[in-house]
Amino acid sequence: MKEIAVVGGSEFTLGYRLAGIKNVVTTLNPQVALKEFIEKKNVGIVILDTQSMDSLDEDDKEEVVNSIDPVFVVVSEEAHQEALRKMIKQSIGVDLLKE
Repeated sequence: MKEIAVVGGSEFTLGYRLAGIKNVVTTLNPQVALKEFIEKKNVGIVILDTQSMDSLDEDDKEEVVNSIDPVFVVVSEEAHQEALRKMIKQSIGVDLLKE
């Protein structure tokens, strides 16, 4: 069974810890943690905050956006429509947000 993992700052990860998620990495340098989760086969979903995503270099961002196993979900206070559009299109093969 695949697990859920969370990467982000301490305030971001606190709620996930309280919810019982065990794979929680609180770090200022998420690149190392994300690489580990990509290599692990027991993690199916990785939730990360926008600050962690923004701190990645362009190659790592591209790898996160294009990853299918695990799936990366970026959670933020504001909408990131382009990233959401890319994930939906990659998942189901249809651009639902196309005008």
